[in-house]
Amino acid sequence: MCAAECLALPEAVSLVRSGDTVAIGGSLEMSPMASIRELIRSGVRDLHLVCSGSAAIGADLLIGAGCVRSIELSHMMLGEFGFAPHFRRSAEKGEVRVLEHTCPAMASALQAGAMGIPFIPVHGLLGTDLLTVREDFRLIDHPYRPNDRIAVVPAIRPDVCLLHGYQADRDGNVVVSRLQNARVLAQASRRCVVTVEEIVESGQLDLRRGTWLSARYISAIAEVPYGAHPTGCPGYYEEDREHIGRYVKSAVQPKDFTEYLDNYIFACAGHAEYAAVHAKKDGGYAV
Repeated sequence: MCAAECLALPEAVSLVRSGDTVAIGGSLEMSPMASIRELIRSGVRDLHLVCSGSAAIGADLLIGAGCVRSIELSHMMLGEFGFAPHFRRSAEKGEVRVLEHTCPAMASALQAGAMGIPFIPVHGLLGTDLLTVREDFRLIDHPYRPNDRIAVVPAIRPDVCLLHGYQADRDGNVVVSRLQNARVLAQASRRCVVTVEEIVESGQLDLRRGTWLSARYISAIAEVPYGAHPTGCPGYYEEDREHIGRYVKSAVQPKDFTEYLDNYIFACAGHAEYAAVHAKKDGGYAV
């Protein structure tokens, strides 16, 4: 057993409740896709998403499935696959409230959440229109330079963050990506659910793959091979380009997207069936 609870995926994802602020890491690598599909199966609604990195197909899928009321982000795209279709359409129609950030401002706001402080200065916002777009971004008198002002942004403190990692050990520690702000997302959030490709014995984490995340920040771990599919998990499998292309094409028409949801989410009893049918190629991992 792990120190952080080792749970089946549906039980782990049940820590997310309708109305929660949910932070999602990942892009076209290391997105917590199994957790996101399980969230859609569970019927949660009215989520406020916080997207560190592009969040890519995972956030777009949640929007298309009707789970999201608002989203806070610095950018959203699917790399060479183009724009995130559901996000773009919902934003243009005003169906989802969009709170714009810059990458440095969001990283700072999450760091403030991790530190337990209410706001944090971000010098780079001075002179930008974000100070008019975001009413909660403020200019205050600089406490150390009487003739200057400084921009501040509120801390971000998600209810839950969802991450996909490489490995967990029996003590509940995890190896996560160095590139997706995974550690600060976990530190800033009240609860953290991590899916991993495999659970190993204590002291056997392979830190060459990523960075160490302490069990103290983790609420639940689920061992979910192919848990990032169709995004990639470096060292285990690459992104499934055919699947992502199929997703983007399906998002154009509501009927096609309904079929996508039926085929890849609702027709599967759970992640194991999804992986067996849609993810496994050539007999196993592409290491």
